[in-house]
Amino acid sequence: MGSVYVGLARLAIRRPWLIPAMLATAWAFRANRWYRQLPFLPLPSKAYMRWRMETAYGKGATVVPSGDFERYVRWGSDMRKRVKESKKW
Repeated sequence: MGSVYVGLARLAIRRPWLIPAMLATAWAFRANRWYRQLPFLPLPSKAYMRWRMETAYGKGATVVPSGDFERYVRWGSDMRKRVKESKKW
């Protein structure tokens, strides 16, 4: 799991303008009632992430390539903006 965080840190250093979108994505993936479980951090559940990786890549123990992660973060950010704009009308 450490290599995942190293990859995310590298992406954030290379593209600091993605950091707000990365944080919004992390918040969207947080586990329900994360504040009731150690380590009291808004992290996704392991079962949910395993399912996401299995449905996306065919294996639950997959590390997302940084290019795929960046595209997903940009897409999610764009979708959140579109939803927010549509609610103005």
